[in-house]
Amino acid sequence: MQNKEIRKRRRIFLALSLLWMVVIFYFSGQSGADSGAASGFFAEISGLPEWIIRKGAHVVEYAVLGFFLKGFFNNMPLKKPYLPAWGISVLYAAADEVHQMFSEGRTPAVGDVCIDAAGAALGVGIMCLAAAVRYKSTSKERRN
Repeated sequence: MQNKEIRKRRRIFLALSLLWMVVIFYFSGQSGADSGAASGFFAEISGLPEWIIRKGAHVVEYAVLGFFLKGFFNNMPLKKPYLPAWGISVLYAAADEVHQMFSEGRTPAVGDVCIDAAGAALGVGIMCLAAAVRYKSTSKERRN
């Protein structure tokens, strides 16, 4: 891939990462009542317990963030580009829990950071898998 394409792709993934961080910040700033109402709504329509909806939201939020950050760190001269993607996601998760201390009716939880870290690992892993599949298919095309 040409350098210009790589830079463009990295800028896109950086923008997506920052935008997604704003989305996470917005949701963690909701009051406990608003957050509970949203979780309750999704629990009611899905038939799942509310705690699964709440913890599932953590996994999905941070899987998306990990995916975007790994996309940003792809093609960087790093031995293990998945580590900064995962690490930044986990640091953001910890900061997000601190942010919740200032939202009415919300409390921070170390367990949520652990769930967020697992979600980030899932997103980073999916991006690693996608990159490997893409690399394999482009390598095959070059050989033919």
